[in-house]
Amino acid sequence: MPTQTFYNLPEEKQKRITDAIITELSIHPYEHINIQNIIKDAKIPRGSFYQYFKSKDDIFDFFYTHLKQIKFAFWGSLFTEPLDISFLERIKMIYIKGYEFNKAYPKLVEAAKKISQSPTFLNDDKYQEGIKQSIEMYKHFIIADQEKNLIRKDLDPQFLATMIIEFMNKVTLEQLVKDTIDYQQISEKAQQLIEIIGKGIQTHV
Repeated sequence: MPTQTFYNLPEEKQKRITDAIITELSIHPYEHINIQNIIKDAKIPRGSFYQYFKSKDDIFDFFYTHLKQIKFAFWGSLFTEPLDISFLERIKMIYIKGYEFNKAYPKLVEAAKKISQSPTFLNDDKYQEGIKQSIEMYKHFIIADQEKNLIRKDLDPQFLATMIIEFMNKVTLEQLVKDTIDYQQISEKAQQLIEIIGKGIQTHV
């Protein structure tokens, strides 16, 4: 993580450095980022940068924490509160929010895509813990719906939560890498996704 010296900087300067880090991560894979590019874009002396970040690992930790904070603020109650909606309806809303997030933070999303392809990211303890937390969150919502008889009680909540997260991440990533996104069709796609999860793909008679 950054040193306390970084957090003592004026907000404008912190933002300038943060934006420079995100720009570099959106262009190059994590293993090939050039700190000199960050220094140049942030318009700070090289010596000053190393007062804020001691290594690339600090940059990685800072970016991951920054991304996580923005995502939780953006998705808000969909991640944290029970709400009077079903689990599948919540998934649909989370999915739609993902496209809104991409529109609001395109460079941050591009940086996240780049860094998610890095072995460093995939093997990072914070990332693995984040996955576990997501599974537990979904598992909690699934169990709540099982108690309301909205989801079959014979289904393993842990397995179902893991499967849906993996599926959602895959579908979302494949959509986001397209050059253009038709936002008018997002709700329809989300509804189709929910129907696939909820009803399967077999014809029902």
